[in-house]
Amino acid sequence: MSLLKRIFKGFKGHYAYDENYLTQLIEEEKKHGYMKNLIEISDKIIEENPNFIDEVKKSETGCWMEQVYGTRYCNICDFVDDCPIKLEADFQAYLQTLSEEARTEVLALIAHKEAVMKSAQSIKQSKQG
Repeated sequence: MSLLKRIFKGFKGHYAYDENYLTQLIEEEKKHGYMKNLIEISDKIIEENPNFIDEVKKSETGCWMEQVYGTRYCNICDFVDDCPIKLEADFQAYLQTLSEEARTEVLALIAHKEAVMKSAQSIKQSKQG
């Protein structure tokens, strides 16, 4: 009896695993359906112009996905630390945590740093040109 019970449990465990795996696979496909969309967009772009990647123009937001695909799926970029859209959202969230005085001070400091950078660039260009 013990042997039959073990065999039955083994079959049950095996098929339960397969069922759980298939369920998980289907849920993942639903959750990440945008991947199929991106692949289709990519195939269409490359089919129309095989040299497309060499001719990509920079997007206004700086998002690489917008540049390449003409659309944006930020959930793909969650792990990219230098995404300009994510960095801006994080910075705006940080500013909201500051007091009004501190926020004004930070923004003034940034404006000053940007002015210094522009000045340094113009000096560098004038020396080169």
